[in-house]
Amino acid sequence: MSLFAKIEELCAGFIERAFAKTFPSDLEPAQIARKLVSTMQSQAQTDDGRLCAPNAYGVAVSPDDYARLAEHREYLQRAWADLLRELAEKVGIVLDGRPEVTLAPRDGVPPGAIVIEPNPQETLAARFVLRTMKGVPPDRVYRLAAQARIGRNDDNEVVLLDASVSRAHASIATGADGAVLTDLDSTNGTFVNGRRIAKQTLRDGDELRFGNTVMRFERET
Repeated sequence: MSLFAKIEELCAGFIERAFAKTFPSDLEPAQIARKLVSTMQSQAQTDDGRLCAPNAYGVAVSPDDYARLAEHREYLQRAWADLLRELAEKVGIVLDGRPEVTLAPRDGVPPGAIVIEPNPQETLAARFVLRTMKGVPPDRVYRLAAQARIGRNDDNEVVLLDASVSRAHASIATGADGAVLTDLDSTNGTFVNGRRIAKQTLRDGDELRFGNTVMRFERET
């Protein structure tokens, strides 16, 4: 059996285990997995008799596709990384280090399209903050993690002392190329630049309102 055929066989079995039950009607995670494997194959080069490939890969999708996948982002990134590790070990590809996969939205990527980048430059990754313009605590700046929840509960990453804000009001999923705001069925709604939204790709300088709290979304590079 050729190396390519062996990888295809192993890949099919892993994808069935990892994604069939979790995403029965959504093929995107499996499609991304196959493209990651294909990219690892194409990047593999012989070095001192060993077949070596990068260990880090960035996955860019459209903001709309990212919004649908963001809830499962951590699981998917781990599953994709596990797939690369398992396949590399079984077919004898030596990776540069522990496999890492990062999913992020990117403007300009068409819906349904997948862009894979080996060795993404983390030093160029954007950082995002929320700055309180009106609310309690005042003048507060929150640096956003990859997945940040906003609400009154103390276990949120952004805790707002505002009775008109729901306990779990909204969430922001961020990546190297963008951020998506999602309303979590809040009582009083989530607004971007005065318009109520369910999901919205954010732009630098957007004004966000949760209850009576007004914040500004900012991008730092």
